[in-house]
Amino acid sequence: MNGPPISASGGDLAVCLASSHLGFQVHAGFLSGLTGMGIRPRHISGASSGAYVGGLYAAGFSPEKIRDILGARTMTRAFWEWRGPLRGLAMLANLGGFTGFLTGKHVARYLEKFLGGMRIEDCPEAELSIAVTNLTKNRAEIVRAGPLKEFIIASCAVPCIFRAYRIGGDLYWDGAVSDSSPFLHLIDDPRIGTIAVHVVVHPDHPPAGRARTISDALGRSHQIVTDRLLELCVERGRRHGKRIVVLTSEVPRFRFGSQKSVAPFFSAGQATAEANRAVLMESAFPPGQTRAGCPG
Repeated sequence: MNGPPISASGGDLAVCLASSHLGFQVHAGFLSGLTGMGIRPRHISGASSGAYVGGLYAAGFSPEKIRDILGARTMTRAFWEWRGPLRGLAMLANLGGFTGFLTGKHVARYLEKFLGGMRIEDCPEAELSIAVTNLTKNRAEIVRAGPLKEFIIASCAVPCIFRAYRIGGDLYWDGAVSDSSPFLHLIDDPRIGTIAVHVVVHPDHPPAGRARTISDALGRSHQIVTDRLLELCVERGRRHGKRIVVLTSEVPRFRFGSQKSVAPFFSAGQATAEANRAVLMESAFPPGQTRAGCPG
């Protein structure tokens, strides 16, 4: 859905990294494309994989370093827990307390090596907001303060794959469940003039024709809701005079743990930024404003 912005306005450039099917590297490549143009957004929001990448970027890591963090085999191993299959059996039996194969503890230890105890509100590179689904309070939430690594994991906690992730007294699941493109809150921010929404899609998902499996049917249903929410948010942004730019990277489905996908997925994100250079540069550096006046 690459194309011209819907409406124009002055102010800061904000970037929203939407949820995707394991599109971590594509988001990292998109940020690499931005920084290669001298664009360093002041505001980053993300859901699921977008929260992971956006969180690392806001914490001060370059897109290239993020690519390496995401592509490391130790990161892949962090998503394996030997008790996972046993938890799966407990879920089939509908036993209390068993809501996913993984606890997320290994991922937390991996992220702690890079983020330590950093908090969201202390991120040095950009003002960060993370979408999560709060199961305890039965609502969607945008988190702007709190332990960074914990809320990254909460936003990536795919239902049934991850156990509902506990932070404090609340349980959380994937931000994409309730807000896959979290930029609605940015529309009301008077400092922001343009919101660039990066979306990762797959040409084979959902496949053409009728749904043949339960996972296919659920995937289609989620995509329908996701697309409709995006349309409504874009419409609201237009009414509020914001410039909304929805940029799409199309890549094949990612096979988790595959090292072969790292370079092409990262390059795909870079290519999306480059293909929309004119719009992005105009948004980041409005007429009369020099690059020296932007962050960097």
